[in-house]
Amino acid sequence: MSEHLSIEAQPRTPNAPKGGALRRSGRVPAVYYNAKCETKFLSFNEVELARLLKKEISILELKLAGQVLPCIIREVQRHPVRGSVVHLDLYGVDRSQKLRASVSLHMVGVPEGVKLQGGTVDVISHEVEVECLPDALPSHLDVNISHLKIGDVVRLGDLKFEGLTILGDANSAIVHVEGAKAHDEVAATTETTSAEPEVIREKKPADE
Repeated sequence: MSEHLSIEAQPRTPNAPKGGALRRSGRVPAVYYNAKCETKFLSFNEVELARLLKKEISILELKLAGQVLPCIIREVQRHPVRGSVVHLDLYGVDRSQKLRASVSLHMVGVPEGVKLQGGTVDVISHEVEVECLPDALPSHLDVNISHLKIGDVVRLGDLKFEGLTILGDANSAIVHVEGAKAHDEVAATTETTSAEPEVIREKKPADE
C-alpha cells in the first residue's frame, strides 16, 4: 500500500554556512528540486521530521506557503555519530507523469525448503527500481516466498504488481533457497580462504 504523508516546510536562506545555526534552533535544512529546474531551500522541524522518517513513505506532500508540493525523498543525510538527520534532498513529482524510483522488498513467509527441508534463504536484492504514476508508488513490495523449495529462485521477471513496471534484467535473481549442505560448504570455503597462512621462519645461528 502507498502511504502519502505530509509535513509543514518553511523557506530558508540558502547561503547560511552549513546550516549550523539552523540546526541549533531545532530545524533541519533541505533542498527541493524538480524536472523544471525549480529549486526551493527549505527547513523542517527536527522532531516532526524524525517522527515522520520512522515510517515508510512513498509520496511526501510538502505544505509550503499555502501550496502542497508532492515529492519523493532522494537522500537523507545523517550525522555519523549521533545518527540525527542533518539534511534532506527532495525531488518534486508531477502526478500526471510517470516516475522511476527504488522500492524496498519485504520477503513474506517461511519457505517450505527451510521449514521442511532444512535449507536456508539467500536474499540477493533488497530493493527494485520501478516505473509508475506517483500515486501508484508503494512504500514497499511484499514478495511471498512461503512456497519456495530448495533450489527454487524468484527472479525479477517473476514480480508482477498492478500499476507498476519493474525495471531491470528479468533474469536477475531476487531470492533463492539453498540446501543446508551447500550453505555449509560456502561458509567453510570462505573461512578457509580468509584465514592467513602461517609463516614459519628458520632461526638463524647466533654467530650470524
